[in-house]
Amino acid sequence: MIDDRRLDIHMRTESISGWNFLLQKGFTLQGHAGVSVRAFLQEALGYDNCLIDESVRTIFLNSSPVDDIDQAHLKEGDRLALGSAMPGLVGICMGRDNPYKSFRSDISVKEENIDESALLIKVFVKIFSLLAVDTGVDVLKRGIFINAELLAGFLEDRMELVRGADGLDVSELIALLQTKKGDVSVTVEFS
Repeated sequence: MIDDRRLDIHMRTESISGWNFLLQKGFTLQGHAGVSVRAFLQEALGYDNCLIDESVRTIFLNSSPVDDIDQAHLKEGDRLALGSAMPGLVGICMGRDNPYKSFRSDISVKEENIDESALLIKVFVKIFSLLAVDTGVDVLKRGIFINAELLAGFLEDRMELVRGADGLDVSELIALLQTKKGDVSVTVEFS
């Protein structure tokens, strides 16, 4: 049953750019309650500190910009949007740790004391812009939880690019996904 295991999907390399659409639509990852945004980026997405500090320039937590990713902590159901630097004055103001962050101090994430525990939480993530292009393949290879209906429709439009999944041909895979509700766990590899 697809809900009880991770489904390994194999795609043709030319399909990579299409997956950026799904990364921007959003997916779910697991983390630990109370973990900092930085630790979540490292553990759940596999980002290293260099990538985080240089490339992940725009972070929104529940629609509020984040400056201090070491002091912002995650809880069940949080929504995280990630991107590289945004253009223009608004992009500069919304980017983290910039000289103009005081212009948006009323909407920025405030430090919260969240009970840290070993409990697993689910965080909804969206990755935008060049960040999706630069890190998407690695994120998909690590695995994500994604809406089964959304994934079925996406694959249906790209049937010729699907190499297979766990011994299923593309028609069987899509049919299986269409019977599922909610998220399914998948990894995606390209060749």
